[in-house]
Amino acid sequence: MTKKESKDKRIQDILDAAIHEFVDKGYESTSMESIASRAGLTKGGLYYHFNSKDDILIRANDMFMEPVLALMADAMGRPGAADGLAAYITRYITYWTQHPREMSFIFLTMTKTISNRNLRHLYDGYTSQITDFIEAIYRKGISAGEFKEFNVRAASISLMAALDGIIGYLVIDKNLQPEKTIEDFIETFINNYRE
Repeated sequence: MTKKESKDKRIQDILDAAIHEFVDKGYESTSMESIASRAGLTKGGLYYHFNSKDDILIRANDMFMEPVLALMADAMGRPGAADGLAAYITRYITYWTQHPREMSFIFLTMTKTISNRNLRHLYDGYTSQITDFIEAIYRKGISAGEFKEFNVRAASISLMAALDGIIGYLVIDKNLQPEKTIEDFIETFINNYRE
């Protein structure tokens, strides 16, 4: 293992440990010492990589945006807008329902961000990044004749909010089925706009 691989692995171990601590104990009850212990480090070793819990929270949050960015790139790369958006909806819901700990962490981060002005930058641009992506794929579909004209901005905000809202309920409420939810989302946010 190279020195860079070793450092990258250590950082990943720290992030994994912190996520477990944050989800299990809550942000306020988690200490740098408990993160270090779970990661198999001394407190000094942890401080070598991160200055604070906030730094760890920010880095972990960035890490969880990476799969979403990959889903967006895949969707935009597909030849048909409807197919790309259907793939995004399907994979987004599937990803988060298969990663409940990570989803819990994201919700914890959002809650912490609402109550701490110093952390609000974690979500600066998140809404516009996602809605801009959805708008772009809708516009691609309108240009290609796949979709009729409609209020793309309102639909994009609604889809983003609905996706972020439903993932928690899918984990909490066993009466909701991911497959049926995906079908409903495709009907509501794609088929209703078809030409």
